[in-house]
Amino acid sequence: MRTLVHWFVCVIACLNGTLSHAVDLIGQPQATATANTATIQWRTDVACGTRLQFGTNAAGLDRKAEGAVTSEHSIQLEGLNPGTTYYFSVGSARVKLATGTFTTAGGATAAAAPPPSLLRRVLDVITPDKKAAPATAPAQVPPTRETWGHLDSLQDHFTRHGGDFSSQSPDDYAAKAWLFLQRARAENLPMKLDDTDGTLRVFDPGTRAFAAYNGAGRTKTFFKPDNPTYWQRQPGRVVKPADLRFSSR
Repeated sequence: MRTLVHWFVCVIACLNGTLSHAVDLIGQPQATATANTATIQWRTDVACGTRLQFGTNAAGLDRKAEGAVTSEHSIQLEGLNPGTTYYFSVGSARVKLATGTFTTAGGATAAAAPPPSLLRRVLDVITPDKKAAPATAPAQVPPTRETWGHLDSLQDHFTRHGGDFSSQSPDDYAAKAWLFLQRARAENLPMKLDDTDGTLRVFDPGTRAFAAYNGAGRTKTFFKPDNPTYWQRQPGRVVKPADLRFSSR
């Protein structure tokens, strides 16, 4: 009888320990897609249920797929539309662990030109006219009202961060933020694009300069973060503008 009671107590203790352990994601979800299918994979530190919600609207993931209880999760999606961006979240029935996006291959016809991506639209806005001046000439900075997103926030950003770049005035600070993006494009500095709102984030590991630009290519902020992991924690997918072809305006 004492042996049976001891066994029962041990079982209860193990169950309590398991239930109290929160599920943690290991790494980030990985998505691979063809024209009509996609495979999303992720890992957790303990075995748990497999659930994926997805859809073409980030604000409304109206489709769901589920799998086995495991720590190595994989969901295969079929019947997807070609040339379409899908948004998804991964987790279990009780918790959402991460979100992501993927785009299926292909399009309506081979002859039809694909619509410009969000990144291309942003960069087309901030790309100077190719015929404006020789490459060796310094870039002509547009007026501040055309380079800064919200002018009512410029003074505050200059007061807090202008010293990071030895800026002499708010206009000088805004101009340096615009020139930073031009240099980032030319030197292929690290960039992340947030598909949820079109924010383009740029970082220079050499100078620790960081900037964010809105969907119209106007500066949202420009500073040098103190935290060495600040860039790694920024949301968005990694993009390389040097790999794209830019249309002239």
